[in-house]
Amino acid sequence: MSKLSAAEHLKIARRLHFQGQNDEAVKEYLLVLEIDPDNEDAASGLEALGAEAPDTSRFRLHDPGSGVKTNFFVNQAKSSELSPWRTGPFKVIIACIAAGACYGLYQAAQMFMNFDSIKALDNVEANISKIRTDKNGDTTVSVKVDNFNPAPVKKISIHYELLDAKGNTLKSGSLKVDATVPAGDTRTFPDIALGVFTEKPDKIVQKKESVVYGPKPKLKDRLVDKFVEASSKPDKESFADFDDLTQDAEDFGPVLVGMGRAYAARADYKRAIVQYKKALEIDPEYANAHYYLAIALYYSNDKKNATKEMEQALTLVPDDPQYQESAKMLAGLKESNAKSKAAAAKEEKAGTD
Repeated sequence: MSKLSAAEHLKIARRLHFQGQNDEAVKEYLLVLEIDPDNEDAASGLEALGAEAPDTSRFRLHDPGSGVKTNFFVNQAKSSELSPWRTGPFKVIIACIAAGACYGLYQAAQMFMNFDSIKALDNVEANISKIRTDKNGDTTVSVKVDNFNPAPVKKISIHYELLDAKGNTLKSGSLKVDATVPAGDTRTFPDIALGVFTEKPDKIVQKKESVVYGPKPKLKDRLVDKFVEASSKPDKESFADFDDLTQDAEDFGPVLVGMGRAYAARADYKRAIVQYKKALEIDPEYANAHYYLAIALYYSNDKKNATKEMEQALTLVPDDPQYQESAKMLAGLKESNAKSKAAAAKEEKAGTD
């Protein structure tokens, strides 16, 4: 209940009405009626302002003489004083706007944090191929990934849609290769399971989705672009590009390995070995340098050290499919050579008996 009398509120209402502050005048007239529901001046004032006077008899608990009244008009006056921004609908709208802004900031932060990976995706070729289905419907594919970036990529994701001979979709989703492809190199990941199908898959539609890039190399942007261009060429054609890069990045391992591969493509294994060893002087745990050094040593007829370097590469990255395949080849050759030597020794002994 207001502390002012009905007469005082009526006086204030008339003054506000005279000053043209109609909304405030209505509030005051309503407060008059709260105190004195039968006040004709207040009712007339509301009517003059185009505001309908409420039926005051609905809000009395007793007859007027009892002096017992509700606080309906006070609450109505107070609610009309609330800012629109504090009402329910506006609160919902503001909450939605705030949530949208927060989500936008989150997306922007995610994009900023993943900017290098998003940019690196442009320098990666990832392709699903060799769809194989056995008699039970088990289907596998191979994935070839070319990484032209000057740093490794991993967790390669490819969106695919597998179709039958009629073009009907058998399955769609994201294929994730949880492995690492070294800087400026290629890897093929065989026998990745896609599932079991009653209809034989005939075609696959695909698009690379994402990679995780890094650690980001300490290399100037112009050299990054030159590295991408050089590593996107076949080894036989990249010699001049890597030779130029070594002038500005002679202490960057992937450039030295690229230079070594260019020498090896010319069958100049001696100079290739020099480049790989330089890379290992910079980083003794550079697995790809150990791997290519093993290959160059093998072709230089140094099988013993070739095996040693291959084992070192596998120790550093045991799940690399290329290292695994080459290690098996070297192990097979080692076993074959041992058998040949044993057979030759046996024949020599037989000849002397």
